[in-house]
Formats: sequence, structure tokens, C-alpha cells
Amino acid sequence: MQAGNRQVLLLFKKGGSLQIQSPHDGSGELHVAFAIPASELANWEAWLAENEIVVEEKRTWERGGQSLYFRDPDRHLVELATPGVWSIY
Repeated sequence: MQAGNRQVLLLFKKGGSLQIQSPHDGSGELHVAFAIPASELANWEAWLAENEIVVEEKRTWERGGQSLYFRDPDRHLVELATPGVWSIY
């Protein structure tokens, strides 16, 4: 999946390929973050509410950015982060 102009998001089904053994394989509940424009935060909050997805936390960071945290169906922690969360974003 394309994830911006210079990035790609690769998703693999656990155990889906016996030929590839990767040290990057994860197990259990994982955390993944996606960058979103600050102007989209309210739209995401509304969409999550409409789809009855519980927001576990909404945090405002020291640099002014905000993060929304929720779980996917496999219990992975998904973060939506606006600019101002990290020093490089």
C-alpha cells in the first residue's frame, strides 16, 4: 500500500509465506501510527464514533500535536497522529 510519496506500508498474513523468515515478524498486540493532517482529526473522531469504535485515548502532546488511539479487530493499537507529535513531524 502506498503510504505517502516516499513510503510504503507492507502487510503480511502471519504464516502466509513459508519461504520468508523475517526478524521483523510481530506477535501479540502491536502498535502502528498513521500521520494525518490536523484538519482531519474531527472527521476521524466522527467516523470512529459512527462505526462504534472506542477511542481509548485522545492525547495532546507538548508540541501541540494530537493522537487518537483505538484498537483494530485483532487488538492492535492504532494511533492517528497530527503534526506536532514528534520533533520531526
